[in-house]
Amino acid sequence: MNVNVDAVVLAAEALSETDRRLTLYTRELGRLYARATGARRPGARLAAATEPGARARFRLWLPPGAASGRVTGGVLDAGVPGRGDWVRATTALFVCEVVDRLTPLLQPDADKHQLLCRALMAIGRGVPAAAAAFLVQAARLAGYARLPGGAAAELCRRLDAWDFESAAPGEGGPAELARVEEQVVQWLAPYFGRPLKTWGHRRALERFQAKTKGLRRVP
Repeated sequence: MNVNVDAVVLAAEALSETDRRLTLYTRELGRLYARATGARRPGARLAAATEPGARARFRLWLPPGAASGRVTGGVLDAGVPGRGDWVRATTALFVCEVVDRLTPLLQPDADKHQLLCRALMAIGRGVPAAAAAFLVQAARLAGYARLPGGAAAELCRRLDAWDFESAAPGEGGPAELARVEEQVVQWLAPYFGRPLKTWGHRRALERFQAKTKGLRRVP
């Protein structure tokens, strides 16, 4: 049957020279897979809408009860957050991978879908607290709620109540936010099944930036 869905592309992989296999998180049906025929062709109409981190409205052909279907049409709502900015783009891929690991197939949850969309928009605006707030709230919505204790506890409570649109809740510095992210990722590690690829990429990028910060370009 044909269905219309509001979706975030969590992941995409090449199926052939022209096709992509998408992992989508949809408001209507939850997480599912879809083949996007021709999306890898140069200049393809669906190319931008099928990139990880993109938000789009898709029309799918999906057999009843199936978790895998085919894209028959789509309209891009928002491209990959932070395109051209490695930090923002990598952070967007990170939150998408977290959702991919923590959500079962075909179990829709409007709150989780809204959280993901709001987090991606905040990441696109360059809000430093977006990833930490997303992790804290995603853990709670997934039923794994356990806020870090110690000095990070109060910051976590504020991040858990943040709506991603108002002013960031006394977010603290990069070190405090990184500590919250690391503690939540460590707590959720057994539920991820395997290490998050994008977590390693983010940390490597942050280390590279720390090493190069303050260096002057030699003419």
